[in-house]
Amino acid sequence: MEEKTKFTTTDTKGDSVFVEKQDSSKKPVWYSEDSDIYVDLTESPNFQVKPAGAVSLAWLHFRKELDGLVRSIGQSLGWIERDEWTPPDCYGFRLDNDRVLEMQKQRESEQSGRVSTNKLSRWIYDVLCSFIDFAYKDRPIERFWFLETVARMPYFSYISVLHLYETLGWWRNGELLKIHFAEEYNEFHHLLIMESLGGSRKWLDRFLAEHAAVFYYWVLVLFFFLSPSLAYNFSELIEAHAVDTYTEFLRANEDLLKQLPPPKIAESYYLADNLYMFDEFQNHAPGTRRPPCDSLYDVFCNIRDDEMEHVKTMRACQSYSKLGKIVLSPHAKLEAEKNIKIDEQKRKYWKQWAQRISVQNSNKKNS
Repeated sequence: MEEKTKFTTTDTKGDSVFVEKQDSSKKPVWYSEDSDIYVDLTESPNFQVKPAGAVSLAWLHFRKELDGLVRSIGQSLGWIERDEWTPPDCYGFRLDNDRVLEMQKQRESEQSGRVSTNKLSRWIYDVLCSFIDFAYKDRPIERFWFLETVARMPYFSYISVLHLYETLGWWRNGELLKIHFAEEYNEFHHLLIMESLGGSRKWLDRFLAEHAAVFYYWVLVLFFFLSPSLAYNFSELIEAHAVDTYTEFLRANEDLLKQLPPPKIAESYYLADNLYMFDEFQNHAPGTRRPPCDSLYDVFCNIRDDEMEHVKTMRACQSYSKLGKIVLSPHAKLEAEKNIKIDEQKRKYWKQWAQRISVQNSNKKNS
């Protein structure tokens, strides 16, 4: 595949970078506050509309999407000129589907990377991957935006079913709810990062992602009703695929990604003063994972590593569902460990006290 564009720069903090097309024409892309190299999410209609009733919001969304549909048709028919200098077309990122499949096969050849699943889940997974490969060939940012839109749905569905169980008095576990919310919050910021890179610019991509997400939500609700471990297992499959995809994307675009600055939304998430929610879905002690965010390469490395954490969490949730091994968030685990130490100190104190009393009583008898 030919490279569409080429970024040439040595400093991501500099004033500008030139994007060189194959005809050697150059156009500057500025990195100032007014930069359009990334999409300003604060200008999105979704961030400007106040909370309202369903009818009002649906009507506003319909008008926005109708305008997008007309524009998409106009571009397809050649009535409206396509702008190749807007994100994500201007980046020239690459992603080889065959290499992603090779990464998956290599991972599954190792015992630690293999996801054991049933035939139905595997068939659904293979069909979904084939569709994504076909629909988003040579369009990695749009592909990632689609995946992150859908990736939030498992945690929405788990929280919904767990809330229902609580309401009916069937079962209650606040820790599991908190972990799933932290996972959804993480995927939400992945989605915002992909939106800032222009992943949701095209009407058809938005149409596919939104409807696929709603369908996927109800599929996972059904899975969770039938068996929580079944739902967690399918999520592990999807998250493992995400790790493979981001790993290949980083390999194929490493030099280019290292030349580009991080989007503001990525900095605000990964470099925030309070990272409580970020810690809550990890498999490490709070505060041990503080990833850098100096370039777009760092951002995608962080996203890939986040997906790895989701894989581990889904495995832990399966063990909880099958074996009853309770899943604790990092902060809850830290608190539990502190309580264990306090209890041990108390037992040690009372044992020493009992020994002193015993010695005193013995001395009294002897005297």
